[in-house]
Amino acid sequence: MKNFFSALTFLTILPGPKQEPWSGQGMITFFPVVGLIIGGGLFAVHYLGGLIFSANLQCLVDVFYLALVTGGLHLDGLADTADGLFSHRGKEKALEIMRDPRVGVMGVLALVFILAFKFFGLQGFDLENTWLWLVLAPALARFAQVLGLVFMQDARESAGLGASMYAPGKYGNLWMGLIPLGLPFWINIQTGLFVLILFSVCCFAIFGFFNLKLGGMTGDTFGAMTEIIETIILIAGGVAVKFLQ
Repeated sequence: MKNFFSALTFLTILPGPKQEPWSGQGMITFFPVVGLIIGGGLFAVHYLGGLIFSANLQCLVDVFYLALVTGGLHLDGLADTADGLFSHRGKEKALEIMRDPRVGVMGVLALVFILAFKFFGLQGFDLENTWLWLVLAPALARFAQVLGLVFMQDARESAGLGASMYAPGKYGNLWMGLIPLGLPFWINIQTGLFVLILFSVCCFAIFGFFNLKLGGMTGDTFGAMTEIIETIILIAGGVAVKFLQ
């Protein structure tokens, strides 16, 4: 259970039974499970918000919850990544910019747009199968982190704070990701295939982009990827509940 609670306290502000040191590679297997917990909380917030608030305020509370439960960890990575990669500099300069804790114009724009897309994506939901997409979005985004740690290289060449988490070729860390990938098939085959294809295309495109620009991943790009995939799944959910019943 140490690895699970390490993953929980690393990815969220939720407390474990005691403060355990992060366990590097050992905890990454549980990232999708933590994503499911975040998603379960999102569904609870969405459901309760629907009983109390207007639709707009309900969606705003959902977005606030996602930022709060992670302590803004991934949003910070998104902003730093946007500042670095859209500076139109070389790899080393981009990595230097991403280390800077200050947020530039591109970082601010990235934050505004990702939060806006989440907000309006959530407005596309209706009651039927809403739970699936609210749970899936955080879970698949965290599974993508595991994929990156297993299949991608460390762009900082083991100089980053998360260097100990990279597990190249250790495919046994992937098995818990089958849980969120399998959930859509419980609804129907069409939904399952839609999610599988969408998730695969997103991961392939994002990993390819970061590999091209940086030669691998950094902690900031993992945050950016998490926010992007989470947002895409939420937007896709609003479409799917209308066309894939």
